[in-house]
Amino acid sequence: MSRPASDGAESEQLEERASPYQALYAHWERSQWSVLELDLATDRESFLRLEPEEQAGLVWIFAHRFHAEFNVARLLAPFLLAAPDFELQLLLATQVADEHRHVQAVLRIYEEVFGVRGGIRAVQALADEHIDPVAETLYGRLEHYVSRLSADSDEDDFLAAVVVYHLLAEGVIARTAQNLAAGQYERLAFPGLARGQRLVARDEARHIGIGVSYTRRRMEADPERAREVIGEVVTELLATAGALLETANNGMAELVVSGYGVRPQAFYDEAMRLTQLRLRSIGYLD
Repeated sequence: MSRPASDGAESEQLEERASPYQALYAHWERSQWSVLELDLATDRESFLRLEPEEQAGLVWIFAHRFHAEFNVARLLAPFLLAAPDFELQLLLATQVADEHRHVQAVLRIYEEVFGVRGGIRAVQALADEHIDPVAETLYGRLEHYVSRLSADSDEDDFLAAVVVYHLLAEGVIARTAQNLAAGQYERLAFPGLARGQRLVARDEARHIGIGVSYTRRRMEADPERAREVIGEVVTELLATAGALLETANNGMAELVVSGYGVRPQAFYDEAMRLTQLRLRSIGYLD
């Protein structure tokens, strides 16, 4: 995905190295952007020129985008209740604002590029029509871990939820989809979507950084217990990923190609590469 060089270097640092919480908050303060300023006029024209199968692929991508952004926004509230200290709670509060802004960006695209009227209810209904078994399974596993969180949660539950939400859901699945979709936006002449994706990716680099920074702290404070919790989560989700690749190959291969421009195996390979990167970033792998 193309980004300005400075944005790319800063994002890589946030995603791959632990940062002080104050630095992550400062990044949020200076990185604000407005959904209302995205220019989508050219994107609408480009969408209308696409062949029907290309339109279907783009709408399918945005069904994923809507469900992903809507679900991660909805599931952040338990993290605020369970956060072990105020500094982390503050960062999570900034993330709540980010994720709801991302939902608004997706809603604008549905209305102004795809021509879908009726607000979030109409968008959700259309997105629900395009939900697939792979995405549905992943959202279910995310909710399983986050549902354990409350004001009375222990730090192991919190760590497991952070690994699933920040490192794997955002840092692997979402980042893989974003990287592949960005190439499609540029190839098909969607400058507004490409710019919006770069801005969202900058936000999400900070979100991944929250997960990396917190998890690194846990690894340093109690490496044996942290490794045990992380290992249980990763083992389960890697097994799930392998089963989902088979599902995608058997019934979704052409849809993945039309949406992301690659076959399911390439999506899986990129996700595995990012999984290794995230695990190295927290000190779990050498």
